[in-house]
Amino acid sequence: MTSISMAGLVKPVNGSTLNYIHVLFEWEQETGASSYNLQVSQGNNLIIEIEVSSLSFILDEDIDWESFYSWKVRPNNSDSWIGPYTFFTGSAISNVEVIIHNENLYSPGLTIFSSFFNYYSAAFDQAGNEVWNTGQSAIVYYNTDYDGKLYGCWLNNNSDNNLPGIEFNLDGEFTWEEPNNEFLHHDLIQLPNGNYMGIVGTTQYRPIPLGSWTELCQAYGFIADGITPEIPWVGDKIVEWDKDTKAVVWSWDVFDYFSSEDYDAGLWENFCGVESEYDWTHINAIVFNVEENALYISTRHLSRITKIDYLSRNIIWNMGHDMPSGTVDFGHDLGFSWQHGLQVLNNGNVVTLDNGNRSETFLETEFETTRGIEIDVEENNGEYSAEIVWEYSLPEDLFGFASGNVQKLENGNYLITTVGGGGTVLEVTPAHETIWEAKLNLMLPTGAVYRANRISSLYPNSSQLKIDDRVPIITDFHLNAPYPNPFNPRVNIEFSIIEESLIHLLVYDIKGTELETIYYGIQYPGIYKYNWNAEKHPSGTYFIKLETEKQNGIKKVVLLK
Repeated sequence: MTSISMAGLVKPVNGSTLNYIHVLFEWEQETGASSYNLQVSQGNNLIIEIEVSSLSFILDEDIDWESFYSWKVRPNNSDSWIGPYTFFTGSAISNVEVIIHNENLYSPGLTIFSSFFNYYSAAFDQAGNEVWNTGQSAIVYYNTDYDGKLYGCWLNNNSDNNLPGIEFNLDGEFTWEEPNNEFLHHDLIQLPNGNYMGIVGTTQYRPIPLGSWTELCQAYGFIADGITPEIPWVGDKIVEWDKDTKAVVWSWDVFDYFSSEDYDAGLWENFCGVESEYDWTHINAIVFNVEENALYISTRHLSRITKIDYLSRNIIWNMGHDMPSGTVDFGHDLGFSWQHGLQVLNNGNVVTLDNGNRSETFLETEFETTRGIEIDVEENNGEYSAEIVWEYSLPEDLFGFASGNVQKLENGNYLITTVGGGGTVLEVTPAHETIWEAKLNLMLPTGAVYRANRISSLYPNSSQLKIDDRVPIITDFHLNAPYPNPFNPRVNIEFSIIEESLIHLLVYDIKGTELETIYYGIQYPGIYKYNWNAEKHPSGTYFIKLETEKQNGIKKVVLLK
């Protein structure tokens, strides 16, 4: 007997087009069921039939691009199927080629990357097979929290500032967008308090400093006396927005904390007659360290990495190239220049891509040399010092004049991304053995890799089972039916747990987009009641999901206004 009911299936949404081929299937809990039979078919061809003891399943094989599929679920205590739902997969859009030198040393997971200026992002597996992309959405990936959240920007030529910062999901939908009052660039992160932080441009008129360029500037009609403000200097401001109101609640401006005595002299050469503004600081990465309550920023054009106390906004230290103000505390001999991307390790070490635009001067290299580096920063009685504990120099043809990054992976390897070679990603061991490389084939000026990261999967925070991972069902909570249902605008949610557990109670919409967290934290055995206020959401179907460390449950609710 086949049921035409589709009420119990959650995602993929019926009739949807997916821009990924690693697919998460989710369905509602049925009373009395301890396991479920899942079937996925392509036409009349049954791809998979499996019994699972959960409310979800990840199928990371057997799904192809540009194909039509159907799926259905049957509880083990019923002869009736729920479904079927159908979905279609879109097209792959990247052109990645992979060379595997030593597959045994590969750090497991997928590689996600983004491309300026053809504005897309994609993820591919160890063999170079694309498994996700941003489809028709012109999204450039910036970074991830590695728990499934993605941050970046999107091309919007109709906005005042054409690259608004966003948090987005796998379907290319925006789950948060910054107010776009100023030009956000290079990075967007989410803080532990739920607010968002990004880098925006800011400008002040300042003098043209004296130098070898003075006469040329004067010939173009500038005063160029080192005193008269006559050129817009473009700096940066770190801004924190309230996650709900999008009001600015915290900011930090380079014009308040950096000295204009410090600048990259090479950027002034041939400036006059060519440029209309001076790109002074060019911050390109921010990291928030929870344990230290501190920010780390990378300032490209000062060849400087800075640590900032979040509460006081005071600079804790500046590390990098020595400059006239004398405010760069240490690291003058490290030689990095125009670096891009930051990773702060648990031991306090800093990982970055030394783009090396000034390496011929700073390091006396034979050619502009890009390096992946890890820096050990030490503090002794208030004095700081640093040394490079690992570095890898790229060959001349892989010089990355801009963008790129380095990520230290879980197995100790390093993932190095450079625009060199049309966009190249290398996995290198601590012993400098290149064990894997990907050619992204993004040729300038139409495309340039921005960043790449190794992620565990498209669903890193999910507890879904794979084919050979079946386990007996463990019931550590009971999620009651929410009431009233339908509701307007508040719905009550009750559940009980039998042992201490990390609880995540959250809400999804009909498309599977996470809307908000109702509760997240440790709870002890007992009965709990929460409510969700959907006043700001439109009428429609929503899903309440309860996750513990062992189990998850989903209930459908209907908002009627």
